Amino acid sequence: MPNLLKQLETQPVKGRISHAGKTSSVFDLIQNAKEIRQQNPQLKQQNIALCQTNLISLVTELIAFDGWCTAIYICPPHVSVPQVQNLITWPNENYVSLQASPEPLDCGDLPLLPTSWYLATSGTTGEPKWFAHSFSSLVTSIKQSENLQNLCWGLLYQPFRFAGLQVLLQALLSGAELVDATGSEPMAQLIFLQQHHVSAISATPSLWRQLLMTKQLHNLPLRYITLGGEIADQSLLDNLRVLFPKANIRHIYASTEAGVGFVVSDGQAGFPAKWLDDPLRLPVALKVSDTQHLWVKPSHQGSQTLLQQYDKQGYMDTLDQVQLSGDRVLFLGRVTGVINVGGNKVHPEKVEQVLLQCPSIGQAKVYAKKSALMGELVVADVTVIENADQHSVKQELLKICKTQLQRFEIPTKISIVDNIICEPTGKVNRKLQHG
Repeated sequence: MPNLLKQLETQPVKGRISHAGKTSSVFDLIQNAKEIRQQNPQLKQQNIALCQTNLISLVTELIAFDGWCTAIYICPPHVSVPQVQNLITWPNENYVSLQASPEPLDCGDLPLLPTSWYLATSGTTGEPKWFAHSFSSLVTSIKQSENLQNLCWGLLYQPFRFAGLQVLLQALLSGAELVDATGSEPMAQLIFLQQHHVSAISATPSLWRQLLMTKQLHNLPLRYITLGGEIADQSLLDNLRVLFPKANIRHIYASTEAGVGFVVSDGQAGFPAKWLDDPLRLPVALKVSDTQHLWVKPSHQGSQTLLQQYDKQGYMDTLDQVQLSGDRVLFLGRVTGVINVGGNKVHPEKVEQVLLQCPSIGQAKVYAKKSALMGELVVADVTVIENADQHSVKQELLKICKTQLQRFEIPTKISIVDNIICEPTGKVNRKLQHG
């Protein structure tokens, strides 16, 4: 039965993890994880909640408890621990004394268990929900090779989110190095990444744009570039390709609920339409409904809270709206995030992609503003490159919008701002504004 500890022990362990100025080898983390098991036998077959912000400690606990506990809940900060019977919160002061047990348990005689890994959604539209994965389902997209072993990954996603966990597992299981760069401003992150000679990064398109605006991204020796969590537009993909012509550039479609859906590496936005007719090509089967929703059929069935989102064939509604354009399927945006302008639906992501075609624009955020007459209006914030004439930029944006958008989609107001702050998840916050 595959589990994290067993997987790490069956391969050369050369990786290291760095967090807050401290570096630990994966070999040392494995030994520490074994000690936790030996000194805390009462945790076997229990449900456990990991409330840990230290990356090194979190990895150690994941190694210790996968295959040892029945369920692991990886809890983000400020998110309440779920109401689960016999749930133990770790670290817990009640178990500190047990680590001095004079008769540690011999773990080798006990069979390992299938462990459910529970991850919480970001909770931007309400109370976070928990979804279950197995170790096997989490590592379906993990690659291993000698080239990957020599990488240094920069962690920009929070490790308790699905995307962050994917980066963590990729680094661990490929024997690569991982450095924690979360929680800083883009320029500070970039300096930190340069100091550690980071050669692989996974981040949201919004965060990639922030890094591009520093004008220092080219100083990183990037060999692997991954985008996820938001729509990867063509202009961003092209800019990264120009900057890193030899890098492996991929954008990943994944979610906490369904896991990794597919990986696109051909340098184009969206994904090939032929994938809709070839279910054996991907980890999931895909289809598009009459309402242009993308539906996926994951290789694993999620937790029971997801049943209402599945149809009889096992497909799940992603709530992402798409459109067929030639031989590509392009993403329009989230159904739950549309702006209602007098009964007309506007996808903010679509408007952002149009605004970002202006070469003077670094970032764009499109969101709704309450209107007594129309219900909602479309407004936008943009950042501009250094020394750009703001009046000329606004004129150019208006011209682009008029040629590519319908009248109700064009922002009624475009504000030039110093920066656009992302959520801790790396995504843009488009909460409705009241007029």
